[in-house]
Amino acid sequence: MEVDAQFVRDVIGFGGKTLRKCYQCATCSVVCPQSPEEAPFPRKEMIWAQWGLKDKLIKDADVWLCHQCNDCSEYCPRGAKPGEVLGAIRAKVIQELAFPNFFAKILLKPAGIVVYFAIPIILTLAYLAAFSPEIPSGEIVIGNFIPHLHVEIAGFLVGGWALLIAAIGAYRFWTGINSEVSKVYEYRLGENAELEVVRASPRFIECLFWSIIDVLKHSRFAECGTARYRYFAHFMIFWGFIILGIATLGDIVYLYGLGVEELALPPTDPVKVLGNLGALLLVAGSLWAIVARFSNEKIGYGTYFDWLFLGTIFAVGLTGVGIEALRYAGSVAAYYMYLVHLVLVFTLIAYAPYSKFAHLLYRTLAYTWAKSVGREPQQ
Repeated sequence: MEVDAQFVRDVIGFGGKTLRKCYQCATCSVVCPQSPEEAPFPRKEMIWAQWGLKDKLIKDADVWLCHQCNDCSEYCPRGAKPGEVLGAIRAKVIQELAFPNFFAKILLKPAGIVVYFAIPIILTLAYLAAFSPEIPSGEIVIGNFIPHLHVEIAGFLVGGWALLIAAIGAYRFWTGINSEVSKVYEYRLGENAELEVVRASPRFIECLFWSIIDVLKHSRFAECGTARYRYFAHFMIFWGFIILGIATLGDIVYLYGLGVEELALPPTDPVKVLGNLGALLLVAGSLWAIVARFSNEKIGYGTYFDWLFLGTIFAVGLTGVGIEALRYAGSVAAYYMYLVHLVLVFTLIAYAPYSKFAHLLYRTLAYTWAKSVGREPQQ
């Protein structure tokens, strides 16, 4: 085993400041509703983190089976807050798996917020300098300020970048967890009292399908006890994004399929209704999560890594609603709000593989791996 003292310092610095309080009583593993009977977590992860066993934690799928419901933190007799420690470990793992990891590093420390916003702001200013869009007079029409085509091209470029980096991280993660832990197979007693393998290989496609269903239903989050709000708030944020994505596809169909020249749609339009519903879920869910984090000091307030992501989500939803409100009010401030919104959306998409957004990727793969090897939560 190779001990990495810097890894320990990073985990503590990224939000796991109570790590050294843990004295291995295993209460956390007993109360966790997600922990399997064999080699349960998070006790072993707390040991590995204290010892600085970075390589083991990077290849540990159990880190991602934790949903930070904080049942473990609530019952910890030492106040070690294993939920927050594992959250800090996940942030560190994202940094280790990301390519290039420079962008992951700027999201982990408050000083990095300067670069976090500087990049999209500089790119936005460069666009304004190159195309010199003017504030239109008369009716507020966003497309007359910045053409929708320009926004879509930028969106495809940034989205393509995020997907490429996510694919690299997914490959590294999947390779790691499969190299570290042997598969668990089912056996039966055959002829001549010999053991026969019933399932000799992971059922990847089948397990991935059911893992996606679990993610869509948030069934694992529903088992949380102490921080029950996380299920509802996370569910609202998650589906808010999905509904907004569907509404965006609807906008593209209007523009290029039906020949609609402008997306200043009436409030009763189905695409507009979907967009408003998605924005409402996004704002309400993120606001609920922000307020609820201050309700229980014992389970912790969350890390900077969490707050940066949560704050960006809330700001994206709020500015989106603000644009519509200002447009209906006939205020030219809608155009300036639109620029702020674009900057925030850029940060959300471009930094997705480096931010807490990456949880969606790694947790889904962890679900898939756990199902493929029969590593299910204890009943």
